[in-house]
Amino acid sequence: MNLAPTLAKPAIWPRIRLGELADHRLGKMLDKQKNTGLPRRYLRNPNIRWFDVDLTDLQEILVEEQDIHRYELRDGDVLICEGGEAGRAAIWKGDSQGIIFQKACHRVRVGPNLDARFLVHRLMFDYFNRGLDDYYTGATIKHFTGQDLARYEIPLPPLDEQKRIAAILDKADQLRQKRRQAIAMLDSLTQSIFLEMFGDLIENDKSFAAGRISDWVEDFETGKNLAPDPDNSDPRSYRVLKVSAVTSGIFKAEEAKALPKSYRAPLNHLIHKGDLLFSRANTAELIGATAIVHTDYERIVLPDKIWRFAWNAKNKPNPLFVHGMFSSSSFRGEISKRATGTSGSMKNISKEKVLNIRIGMPERQLQDDFAERIEATQRCRLKCENQLTVLEAHFSSLQHRAFSGQL
Repeated sequence: MNLAPTLAKPAIWPRIRLGELADHRLGKMLDKQKNTGLPRRYLRNPNIRWFDVDLTDLQEILVEEQDIHRYELRDGDVLICEGGEAGRAAIWKGDSQGIIFQKACHRVRVGPNLDARFLVHRLMFDYFNRGLDDYYTGATIKHFTGQDLARYEIPLPPLDEQKRIAAILDKADQLRQKRRQAIAMLDSLTQSIFLEMFGDLIENDKSFAAGRISDWVEDFETGKNLAPDPDNSDPRSYRVLKVSAVTSGIFKAEEAKALPKSYRAPLNHLIHKGDLLFSRANTAELIGATAIVHTDYERIVLPDKIWRFAWNAKNKPNPLFVHGMFSSSSFRGEISKRATGTSGSMKNISKEKVLNIRIGMPERQLQDDFAERIEATQRCRLKCENQLTVLEAHFSSLQHRAFSGQL
């Protein structure tokens, strides 16, 4: 007897262009220099997140009264990015009055045969599975123009089935979002614990013994500026870290580029479990990001833009404490202030400027107490990350089943 599960027979849905299912309008580049009209806040691409609209950092513009109705939003309107992350979509929920949409944002008002949430879920599926590639305009910078949007084809089930699919995917997506929120809360908890125990170590407002970073750190070790080999897919080859491997404060080994097969790394350029890494070049906001390597990796090497802490053997601090200190807002501000460079996109800092930073120096036992609390937090974070990985895989499976008519 065959007990293997059988998949539902895929449904065959007609493919219909979005232009036949919805009213569409592209925002207009309004004149910021106008000195007449009514004040209105407006949405731009960065305000459009998947499903939701971020209402922070809105700008204001004067709009003639006769033009306002053309760019006002109604509850249930779908907003789609024209450029940038072209195709990213959100649903306007009428959270605020008097907001309009600006150029580079499409407004789509669905007709009676299309559910708005189904449309956004379908766009998300196609966005991450390259299903929008045939519709984009532009080779280097992709755009999703009005013509592209109008010819975008959707395999369209009956309206009740659209709503059923959207409801199932909504619930699965909510579980993913809750895990992401939990991870974000645990990340903020780390800094809350640090501030509670140590305060601002730049100001030394808890009156610890005064010193400099050089009292704890002997030096910073670094690698070389290495040219990657984009054609090398051999997993046994050495890989060089990108700055993005430490930018988030969490070490990401996948943020590395393959080096030529012939390259042989010096032993002192290889990373190891327990290394604390420091980004010495980045934007003013991100320079000085640190991350701890928690796992052993083979054949991953340091670049010239990432340093490794070399500790003072006679006065070694707890690396988790140092990570917390370098991640604190006051310390990051001090790093940014000392960084140099004329470019607005990339700043650099020298070893001497970091080593000479004056700080309060808590005793080692207090550092270890902090590390113990952080390790407990990290165990919770790892559990949430593992759960999120499972939920991401489940969501992807649901998407494929839903849009192949097998859900």
